[in-house]
Amino acid sequence: MMIWLLRWWTSRFSYRRVATSTEEDDSTTQLSVVIGGAGADQGLPADVFARVVIPLLPVDDAVRLRAVGKAYGAQLIDEAFLLGRIKSCLAQQQLTGLINVERDRGADTSAPPLPAPLLRLGYLARCAYVIERAAEWRYMARFIRVASACGAAGQLPLVLSGESVAAHIPDKETFHRLPAAMAVYKTLGHQFGSDADNGSQQLTEGGRGETDVFIIPTNLLLRLLTAVVYVVYVLLWICLVVHLALSFYHDEILKAPHDNWLVLRWIGAGFYCIWVGTGLFLAAFLLYGRVMIFLLHARSRLVQWYAIGERQFRIVERNELWRPIFGRPVYCPSDPPVNTEGRFPLSSKMTDRVYRSFNAFALDTLLGLNHVNRATKITLNVSASWRAFLRYSAVLGDSFPCEPDMVVIDMQESEREPPRRQPLSYRPRRVVVLLLAGGLVASVHLGERINIHGHMMPQIEVATSEWEVTGGAAVTMARVRQLLRRFGLIVP
Repeated sequence: MMIWLLRWWTSRFSYRRVATSTEEDDSTTQLSVVIGGAGADQGLPADVFARVVIPLLPVDDAVRLRAVGKAYGAQLIDEAFLLGRIKSCLAQQQLTGLINVERDRGADTSAPPLPAPLLRLGYLARCAYVIERAAEWRYMARFIRVASACGAAGQLPLVLSGESVAAHIPDKETFHRLPAAMAVYKTLGHQFGSDADNGSQQLTEGGRGETDVFIIPTNLLLRLLTAVVYVVYVLLWICLVVHLALSFYHDEILKAPHDNWLVLRWIGAGFYCIWVGTGLFLAAFLLYGRVMIFLLHARSRLVQWYAIGERQFRIVERNELWRPIFGRPVYCPSDPPVNTEGRFPLSSKMTDRVYRSFNAFALDTLLGLNHVNRATKITLNVSASWRAFLRYSAVLGDSFPCEPDMVVIDMQESEREPPRRQPLSYRPRRVVVLLLAGGLVASVHLGERINIHGHMMPQIEVATSEWEVTGGAAVTMARVRQLLRRFGLIVP
């Protein structure tokens, strides 16, 4: 019914291009849509249009429809409409009290004026658009809450100031140069960090440089050719194994006299084929398999580098061979996986890391700040049965159900010595960030270690801000025990 109503209404009007007024859109040239009725008494009433049609429009489309005919226009899409849209978007995304706008700036003469050429309507429209697009950053609210609990977000709510909006969102095209999560973070990034961490954790764009990547061909023909190469490669080794088995059968069975040892000869031939086949396949993979992977998938690509503070990173493109790194991943263009390298704690070598999303990278960077990294750390000795450990190891690389007071940082890392290419094999690492009562925060680092008997065991390290506040970790440990019980792990 709603779709039919919209089609009926829009079919009765004509569309034409007009230049947007400079007084209403900050001296920028935009495209507006003018809708003129066939007659003065035709069309939807203004109140019906405001209640039914306009709420369905995104902010950018609503701004384009400001000149909506003689009866409507600026009467419906004005400052009150934009402020209402901001309020509703904040409530839907659970950002109320975490983000706000300068509601009186540009209207109150006692407040400082907006930076030129930004006018009040343009400022509110840009703020509404950013908050609306923030819905694509799924964990934005939790990120801000973690940053606040760590003392890296200043005083809440974070304010979208006129200066920040004018600097980072001069137009829609500039905002969309980055994925939605990165673009929203860039608008607010100067408010994260502290003086103890050498300034803010603003997202900046660096230079472009070549890096080695592994890609999956996007062209269907190239994909088929790549698959054919792998199939032929496997068939050649199978033919070699069969040839050796037949040669052994011909030399040792057919030419041998028929005696009582014939059955043992058959058994020996079977074991020989299995041994030779396994050895050949292992040798083929070690000697030629990696070479084929490099020849078919390794490329040098010119990529754009970014930085948050001192940590550089790049966006992992959709066609890169990162899919085997995570189990059944879903590529999210608005919050894409990122790749970074450097020397991290507990590692003396260069480490290549791939984060499941930009949100995970930004949160891991936040936890690595100087004043946050000084939080009291507790190493847990956990006991686990063999079955529980297998379940725990599987969870490290599989999806992890989140709760409202929990954020998961998924990453894969591999140590390497430069200037080697991007590694082929990665090991999983996971950090679970817990938001505790009273504005406390704790991070649980899930990993594996080898015990004195040479067996793999869970290695869990907990960092908490509770110790500095209360002198203990009772709340943290109760929450950590509850978390680990789902893995079948027991904390003494």
